Amino acid sequence: MGIEVFFSYSHRDEDLRDELAKHLSILQRRGQIDTWYDRAIEAGTEPQSEIDQHLNRADIILLLVSADFLASDYCYDVEVKRAMERHAAEDARVIPVILRPVDWQDAPFGQLQALPQDGQPITKWGDLDDALLNVEQGIRRSIQALTVSQEQKRINLYRVLLKLGYRQQAHLFLQAIQSESVAAFLIHGLPEYGQRWLLNSLVVQYLPEHLNSKVVKVYLSRLSRQSNVAALWRELGGQVRLKGYRLQPSDIADGVYRWWLTQDVILVFHDVHVLPESAVQEMVENFWIPLTQRVQEASDQESACKLLMFLVDYGGKAEQWNLPFVEKLDAGWKPQRPIKTPKLQEFTKEDLRNWLETQYVDLPSDLTQGINNKVEEILDRTEGGIPVLVLREICEQCGLNWYEELEKWLRL
Repeated sequence: MGIEVFFSYSHRDEDLRDELAKHLSILQRRGQIDTWYDRAIEAGTEPQSEIDQHLNRADIILLLVSADFLASDYCYDVEVKRAMERHAAEDARVIPVILRPVDWQDAPFGQLQALPQDGQPITKWGDLDDALLNVEQGIRRSIQALTVSQEQKRINLYRVLLKLGYRQQAHLFLQAIQSESVAAFLIHGLPEYGQRWLLNSLVVQYLPEHLNSKVVKVYLSRLSRQSNVAALWRELGGQVRLKGYRLQPSDIADGVYRWWLTQDVILVFHDVHVLPESAVQEMVENFWIPLTQRVQEASDQESACKLLMFLVDYGGKAEQWNLPFVEKLDAGWKPQRPIKTPKLQEFTKEDLRNWLETQYVDLPSDLTQGINNKVEEILDRTEGGIPVLVLREICEQCGLNWYEELEKWLRL
């Protein structure tokens, strides 16, 4: 999805708007921009709503200036007004494109840098294509600058979103990794409660250097026979690059141990909720416990690397299991047993209010004005604070698509 470019123009200037669109088509073909103007409104949609929607989300707003444009009450009083509001809030970049000679310097956009060069009207150039090329090059420069700005916005938003909620889980995780180099964690909750987001957040915030570790991701929902433990061993054995159809957990533990001797290892079992309780127990008893015992018996001279395992339940099934997980880290806890982090819950008013107040500087002004009302609005739109819905809503209010960003943000 490219930068959205909105054309604000008088229909009397449609011919020049079409010519400019042709010159911008190469940027559109490359996926750098998506252009929109009111002729793109589809049949059966409400025109005013469609225009407002695109005007309010466009990254660049082109004002195609002429006498007809300035004489249009709608262009001047509605589109120009909203464009300048967004420009002042630094939510969009407004570029006047002077089509025909007209006294425009006293307009609300009169202080902005106009195109073509020196604000010379397109129709006064000796060659129309030269004028349009000059405009296209100016828009291209703005797109390049905006791309850098948007990338920084994405980075900033990702960084502050990592600090939203999940305090109990983060506290337990930090407590464990500070005392042991070997540990396993169960992350669990109902669908859309942010299990994978939390997994990535914990590693990114507290073990960022381990993103370059040896990472093994097993998606248990892909197993052809989810109730068959042998299928689990085959899947994990394949990840460890072992051959054969009758692999034993001890063989796989040997492979992981050899990795651990020279590098940090992170094992991630996604979708453990599809397994029966007995299969989870067998995985812990026959694979994880022997592996951790062997690692702990090794001296520091053999390896000082970390070994972490995550069991991720996206279906809320772990609450029904009667397995000996560790829920509290007392002085005598041992890493052979996975740590059951607190069940994921909805984000609360306090979570959101504290986050908005502490991350105020790095968030858009629209998100931080009237914090109490904003908290209520977010909770109302996200079924009471369901985490993934909250994260998506915040992204949308910051002008980003949650699903597109997620592909870049999630590493585990």
